Amino acid sequence: MKLQKGPAIAIGSFAFISLWMLTGVFTSDNTAEIKAPVKSEVDTLFSVQVERFHAKPITPELVIHGETAPSRHVLISSEVSGKVTAIHKREGDFVKKGQLILEIDPKGKSQQLNQAKAMVKQKTLEHKANQSLIGKGLQNETRLAASEAELEAAKAQLELLTIELAATKIRAPFSGILENRQVEVGSYLRGGDAIIEVMDFNPFIIKSFAAEKDLPLIKTGVTAFGHTQGSEPLQGKIRYVSSTANKASRTFAVELEIPNPSERQADGVTANISIPLKTTDGVFISPALLSLNENGVLGAKIVNDQQEVIFNPVELVKAEALGIWVSGLPNPVDLIVVGQSFVSAGEKVNPVYKTPVMAEDVAKQVNVNDVQTSEAN
Repeated sequence: MKLQKGPAIAIGSFAFISLWMLTGVFTSDNTAEIKAPVKSEVDTLFSVQVERFHAKPITPELVIHGETAPSRHVLISSEVSGKVTAIHKREGDFVKKGQLILEIDPKGKSQQLNQAKAMVKQKTLEHKANQSLIGKGLQNETRLAASEAELEAAKAQLELLTIELAATKIRAPFSGILENRQVEVGSYLRGGDAIIEVMDFNPFIIKSFAAEKDLPLIKTGVTAFGHTQGSEPLQGKIRYVSSTANKASRTFAVELEIPNPSERQADGVTANISIPLKTTDGVFISPALLSLNENGVLGAKIVNDQQEVIFNPVELVKAEALGIWVSGLPNPVDLIVVGQSFVSAGEKVNPVYKTPVMAEDVAKQVNVNDVQTSEAN
């Protein structure tokens, strides 16, 4: 029986395919196997952006906060009783040492002073006469001693009245600015009543308080800088460092003295004291590049020549408006600026440098290292 053409073709095709498959199983052909493509190691590494930084000399500063104050400050009080008869200077006026500020009614003290002067003159003549008589044997020692005592009493009275009369004219004890006048013309004063304050702002000082950990860095006589609102840094010297701590805050008083030829300043203005410390090498970076490791140590993640991530501890040197200066990093240093949160210390990464120039620098550095290694071998 003859097969039809269609089934014959199907049977033939099946037989051919079966024979080919059996031949593939039992053949011992040693031709090369076809392998799937394998990704390179670089393609499997996590990419991070790296920037090369160079250290520069930087002078750190210890900054402590405080406020301005006059170098000298006194509240003038009345030494005598009487009515204020004249005021020559008012609040805000600048006065020089010895300049008249106001007057108090002397109440006849001028006449009493003239009388005291006459009494001293009289007692002086009597004492001289007694000295002459005793030399001639006409006077005894008792009378001479009495006349000498009377003369000294007259002199004491004269001196007392001179002081009281001078006290009716209130003068500036030193040059400065007048503030907080508490009397007016016609005010009656008793001894000890407050009159007016005098503040000396040349030099002026910045009063501050330093933490006990910073105390070893502050010495009297060292140069420092004062910063007040809206002014350039003003150079001065540390004039005082307290040796006794504030019991409540455990801080120590510090005073910076600043020359002030203008002799004008305000009391109680917010100010800072900046004390320069030892110069060191620092790198200027963004504070966002810093992190803490598992031990709470502050540092930054860098990449070494083997493309490994290293956690490098740092110390804060100085803070500025646009960033911070840190020390403790290699110089130069390849710092991870993008992706540092996704990699760990010891992990290999694919560093992508921020600029082509930096990549070229790294290539040159690698070549130099290779040459040095081959020379050493």
